[in-house]
Amino acid sequence: MTVSDETAPLPERVAAQLDAAPAPAPPTRRRGRIALVVALVVLALLVVAAVVADVAARAAIRGEIADRTRALLELDPEHPVDVELAGASVLWQAVTGRFERVDIDAGEIATGGLQGRLAVTATGIPTDLSQPAERVEATFRVAESDLPAIASALSSLEIEDVVLEGDEVRFRSALDVLGIPLEFAVGLRPEAVDGALAFTPSTLSLNGDELDLEEFAGQFGGILGDGVLATQSVCVAESLPRDLVLEAVTVEGDELVVRLGADDAVLEGDGFTERGTCPAG
Repeated sequence: MTVSDETAPLPERVAAQLDAAPAPAPPTRRRGRIALVVALVVLALLVVAAVVADVAARAAIRGEIADRTRALLELDPEHPVDVELAGASVLWQAVTGRFERVDIDAGEIATGGLQGRLAVTATGIPTDLSQPAERVEATFRVAESDLPAIASALSSLEIEDVVLEGDEVRFRSALDVLGIPLEFAVGLRPEAVDGALAFTPSTLSLNGDELDLEEFAGQFGGILGDGVLATQSVCVAESLPRDLVLEAVTVEGDELVVRLGADDAVLEGDGFTERGTCPAG
């Protein structure tokens, strides 16, 4: 009788199965997988550490900028100043030697008799502050309700109220001319003139009737003097860095908006560490 494969002795069958089984993975391949996992874990830890370091650096820079802003504007140490730094990583920006953009909200401050909200934006700021930044812009917003504080600067007349209408600052006043009581409503167009807020009369109504301003000035300017028709100005330079130039003044809704700016501004130079001055008188 011939012994078939199915009845082959056990050792021969086991040997055949072992020959057919896949060979175990070589040790080097297994070690490569472990090394890859370790590398990925280390990379993840480095990313987390970089994020934590960047958050800490961002917070420290924001605090330093807020403190410098309070000192420059002579604000109370507890005055809230919000600072935001644009860009994905402040550490990378520091390595490149320049920060993209910084936005500062200084909140409510007083300047030139005006109470308003000040916001500052600086772009292209070098890490070496003795070098010039690309651009610094400041926006000062005065609410309509705060305008009466500068009523005396708008006219030598006694002003009853001040409002914003269209592109004008308007005030009402009364005046007795040769025994005749007159009620004026004067519209002033705000503008920037030689670093000051200038308010130039642009419209005029008398006892409710609109008048031609130039014609009225020609007839009654001598009698009224400068009380109604003269341009008046408000200086804000004493509360702001010297190098910030008053560039535009506009009426936007219920706010008087003052815009200032400076190109190639050296933030640690005298022009930004010292305040401006107002003309005498």
